[in-house]
Amino acid sequence: MLQRLGDHIANCLGRADDAERRGLEMSNPEAKAETERMAKGWRHLARSYEFIESLERFLLDGHAVKNALPVQLPQCPKCDHDMRLLGIEADGDASDLFTFECTYCEHFEVMGVPAE
Repeated sequence: MLQRLGDHIANCLGRADDAERRGLEMSNPEAKAETERMAKGWRHLARSYEFIESLERFLLDGHAVKNALPVQLPQCPKCDHDMRLLGIEADGDASDLFTFECTYCEHFEVMGVPAE
């Protein structure tokens, strides 16, 4: 999907450039304004595709991180609801500290995990 979006972005930017070039060659102010509006629209569409592409990368990275966790996401010891990972920080060379928060009662847990 990311490759297709890159193609769409390039296509939109190319069309925006073409519209701008045509506008520079025109003497009719109304036609010139219309080509400028079209170029602006094409650039806006390209930015929209770029946003979708960055969102897709973010979601894919988040999925990869979740699947790469060296620990199972824990249940809250207070209320038994799911916890979410808030952060990971190094704890020396041998382990990392994983901080979890309960999605229900907001209880925090810190878990030491051996570094891979």
